[in-house]
Amino acid sequence: MARLQRSGALEAGGQGMGMDLNRIGLLKAITQRMDWLGERQRVLAENIANADTPGYKPKDLKQVSFGELVRGSGSQLGLTARVTEPGHLRGLGGRQNDHWKVVRSAEAYETAPNGNAVNLEQQMMNVAETQGDHSLMTNLYRKQVTMLRKALGSRQGG
Repeated sequence: MARLQRSGALEAGGQGMGMDLNRIGLLKAITQRMDWLGERQRVLAENIANADTPGYKPKDLKQVSFGELVRGSGSQLGLTARVTEPGHLRGLGGRQNDHWKVVRSAEAYETAPNGNAVNLEQQMMNVAETQGDHSLMTNLYRKQVTMLRKALGSRQGG
């Protein structure tokens, strides 16, 4: 029977032999995305909490596209592109690791007379989007672990 440990290790047969799930590129990417979504939720909550603060400007985290993740993250995801034939295309090089950067939101839809630019409706839409994305990542992670458990011969799983 395979068991998922809190540390991210999958223990096979309860024998203490663990497998680090963070060494699997897809699971590592899902975990990183979930971490990013959790941090974004914190920033959005801060925006909502400061909705009445004079002069407060809303913030958000810089978005990371899937293309950027795959293109420049050879060492992060365990995916490395290499030229095996002279006619192959070369990659774009390493990725800047700045996707956690907090940036000011773009143009505010409206600004209150006291200078506050937080739009509660927009912030709530962002929170709902972040919750949906986190739920998607959680389900994807769960399905991947279930697939690993089945591959290891476990009869239990989601």
